[in-house]
Amino acid sequence: MKTKTIFFIAALAATFAVNAQQISVVAPGGATSIYTDLNLALQGATAGSTVYLSGGGFQTSDTTKITKKLTIIGVGHRPDNDKENADGNTNVSGNLWFEGGSDGSSVLGIYLSGDVNIGTAAGAVNNFLLRFCNVNSVQVKNSNCQSVSINQNYLRNTSYGGDAAISFTNNILHSIRSVNSGIIDHNVILHSYYSSAWNYNLLSVSNSQVRNNIIKPAERRDTPNSTISNNLTTINWGDNCVVATDWDEVFEGAHNAVNPSCNFRLKAGEWKTGATDGGEIGIYGGTGFSDTALPPGPRIVSKKIANQTDANGNLSVEITVRVQP
Repeated sequence: MKTKTIFFIAALAATFAVNAQQISVVAPGGATSIYTDLNLALQGATAGSTVYLSGGGFQTSDTTKITKKLTIIGVGHRPDNDKENADGNTNVSGNLWFEGGSDGSSVLGIYLSGDVNIGTAAGAVNNFLLRFCNVNSVQVKNSNCQSVSINQNYLRNTSYGGDAAISFTNNILHSIRSVNSGIIDHNVILHSYYSSAWNYNLLSVSNSQVRNNIIKPAERRDTPNSTISNNLTTINWGDNCVVATDWDEVFEGAHNAVNPSCNFRLKAGEWKTGATDGGEIGIYGGTGFSDTALPPGPRIVSKKIANQTDANGNLSVEITVRVQP
């Protein structure tokens, strides 16, 4: 197993050296296929494959539907990871669509310009994981989706839970609507879902556990039959609420945007011990939050490629690959 891993990393490094925007698809048996088009890679991958995306830009089409179990792993999305990713971050333009048959899929370590869509009106998708990503939003399409975990991401706009039992944990996010019997725990919620009729941080979040979150704007919350406890916000809301009067005294740095440039670490205060377990409210409590958002897998941290071959026709290539456990 260790030998296969070493050979795969070597192959991946050689591939990236030639073209930083190529894609390696590793099938369950270990066979590796190389693509230059993300849509073709997603279509051609066999069920259970891992799709490794290098640093660089990729494009998806809304006609590409994922109907099998896939693990999609980029090299990261944070702009301050330049020392870890020699080819830059993994940036994907478009949306991702996980439909019937894609149970057990996951997406890690990418910046996505669009949405992650999970399920359809005709069928649920279960056991889905989104982690270490920066995406526009999560859009769940079926109320029967189960074991959908959204953990340690930046969600730039309102995420829709589809009235399913979704788990949002340790995310920095805009706002949430339509979750039923879910878990909303240790998030930082910065904005509100707005229409002509309402303006809510949490809208139609019913029968759910809403705890240990930092909810900044003093807007309305619609949480029927939910258990509300140990949140930090601007009004007294639920059990054991911690009320903030000056947000600059709560956070170490900038705190107004769903953006890695902000700093949501907490200064000393009652919020440091106000969570249900006696620890921190917000993203660094509970299961914690990765400041690097580096997903597991190999990444090229440095490379040096000669401009031309030597007298014997050999091309000098020096690549340093690091593997995130």
